[in-house]
Amino acid sequence: MAANLQAICFVIILLLVAPGCINSQEMEATEEEIGQEIKLPERLNLVADTAGRDIDRGQQMDLLADANGEKTLILWVAAGCSGCHDWTEMIADSMREGNMSNDTRIISIHRYPSFESRDQVIDVYASENSTTQSLWPVLVPDDGQPAIDMGTGQNTDYGYSIAFESPVTPSFTLIDGDGKTLWKSKVYWANMTVLTEAIDLLDS
Repeated sequence: MAANLQAICFVIILLLVAPGCINSQEMEATEEEIGQEIKLPERLNLVADTAGRDIDRGQQMDLLADANGEKTLILWVAAGCSGCHDWTEMIADSMREGNMSNDTRIISIHRYPSFESRDQVIDVYASENSTTQSLWPVLVPDDGQPAIDMGTGQNTDYGYSIAFESPVTPSFTLIDGDGKTLWKSKVYWANMTVLTEAIDLLDS
């Protein structure tokens, strides 16, 4: 009887969890297919709403205007992503301990607005009560919001995540002051060696 009850519970858990995982994977696969069918811009910008704190530097941020010619390290995050939490905590701890400047140009960008709400992202990354609060700006774009093709100055015909080559979470994208991608990393769990490499490239 106990074995049957355990089996039933296991099946119920699978039914509850599987749909989200399957849909997320399908969405990523679709974005990759679209990305392969179109010529993605070489230089990109994003203008999106922020989490709205003082540290977010306004209710909306123009990524390249805010950079003012400097490089920007983008950390792609999701509210329910354990690896994203781990990276955020490591970077924040490094800043608190003085091992990294609080002025380091890092921007967290929410990756999955179709799956997670703005409030969920703010609760995780922009709340003083959260252990995963970022000490740098958090951008929370709308679902399907386009990036800007800096070659034409016009919005792309597809969402920002496709334009940035469908980044996984967590992952990093380093762009220069003109929006050109210089470096990427998709190490899931926080790793000080990778972070040091990213910061060295950011500061070089």
